[in-house]
Amino acid sequence: MSKLTNDVKCEVIKRVNHPGQSVAHRFDHLERVMRNARKIAATIEGVDYEILELAVLLHDVDQPAGRKAEHVELSLRAAEEILRQAGCPSDRANAVLAVIAEHSTEHVRTVKPSTDEARILFDADKVDGLAAMGIARVFSLFGQMGFAPSDAIRWYRNKIEVALEYIQTDEGRRLVLLRLPYVQQFLSEMELEAGAGADIWES
Repeated sequence: MSKLTNDVKCEVIKRVNHPGQSVAHRFDHLERVMRNARKIAATIEGVDYEILELAVLLHDVDQPAGRKAEHVELSLRAAEEILRQAGCPSDRANAVLAVIAEHSTEHVRTVKPSTDEARILFDADKVDGLAAMGIARVFSLFGQMGFAPSDAIRWYRNKIEVALEYIQTDEGRRLVLLRLPYVQQFLSEMELEAGAGADIWES
């Protein structure tokens, strides 16, 4: 990890762990995305690891609870400030910001990842949305926002459907498909239990 990346990491930790930020997008999320990104990057030649690592650190740097639809714009603004204060050259900063701008499923139908680094971040982020930690993140976030589990299930199923449609790399798809059955089984069990509860009111 370069000095620039380490300096940015220190600032990111302070920001993402603030109580007003989404509980599903704290620094532990970034650590897991970083691991996923490195796994995927190892299968692709010519990746700029500094650009990738900076984008991973900054892609959710400003995601207040309940403002997910705005988080790309908010994070881009914060990322630009952090990179400038850390002394990142403007051309490198612009490359990082371009990756961040293309990472979200909220915009993927109109803003598709256009570089290897952007494709890797997109997939690495989606991989962390699956399996046990992915499930925990979804329900903790919806609890933080005051929504019911049924709302979380509907949102989660749609999110998974979009992610599967737009996954960018072979390794990313492999990792997603490895985790997907666990999530599908869990959600099916939750829906079964929720439906069974209605029976007590029938006569």
